[in-house]
Amino acid sequence: MAAQDPSTTGPDGEAFNIRASSYFVLRAAHRCDACGSVSPVIALAVPPGHESTEADLELDDADADSPGLDPQAFRDWLFAPVQWQTIPGPAMISSTRALAPGVAQTLSALAPGYRPNPERSGEWSNFCEHCDKPIWDGALYPTTGQAFCPGGPEAAAQVSAQQVDAPFAAFYGMCWTDSYRNKWPLFARLGYVCDETE
Repeated sequence: MAAQDPSTTGPDGEAFNIRASSYFVLRAAHRCDACGSVSPVIALAVPPGHESTEADLELDDADADSPGLDPQAFRDWLFAPVQWQTIPGPAMISSTRALAPGVAQTLSALAPGYRPNPERSGEWSNFCEHCDKPIWDGALYPTTGQAFCPGGPEAAAQVSAQQVDAPFAAFYGMCWTDSYRNKWPLFARLGYVCDETE
C-alpha cells in the first residue's frame, strides 16, 4: 500500500480537507456554562484563496430543477480522487479533528486552552481556564451574538485576530464561509468585506 503524503494527512491518517498559506487565530471571551466564569476562547480562520476538498457544489440555473445525479454518476463522484479547489472567500472552521503538526505546535504556545478533547475522540476544543471543562463549539459559532458570530462591527471589534504567516492544514467538520451572512462582521474584522456582489 502506498504511503500517504504527510502534508495532506493528520497524525492519525485523516485526510486534511482544508489548507492555506497562512491562517488566523481569533480570540474572544465566553462565559463558561460549567462554572459561570468568563474564559478566553479561540477559533481558526483562513484567508481568501485557501483550498478545500469539501467545497460546495454550485449548480447553474439549468441544474436547479435536476432530480440529482444518476446512480452511476453519484458513485463516480463519491469515489473520485480527492480534488483541491481554490475558494475565493475567507472561512472559519470548527469541529476540527486534526491539525498539521506545525499548526498544533503553534497553538500549544499561543492558546494552551485549545487542545484535543479525549472525550470527543481528540476533536480540538476550547477548555475553560477556570474549571478546565470543555466548551462546546455550538456555544461559540452558529448563532448571532455568540463569541465567533458577532452581530455587527462593534461586537466584531471585541474579537482579536492574529495572523500566522505559516502553512495551515486541518480536517474540519464544519466550515463557516462567506456564504453565511451572519459571519460577514467577523470577516470584515479580518479585512475581508463581503457583500451581495461577490
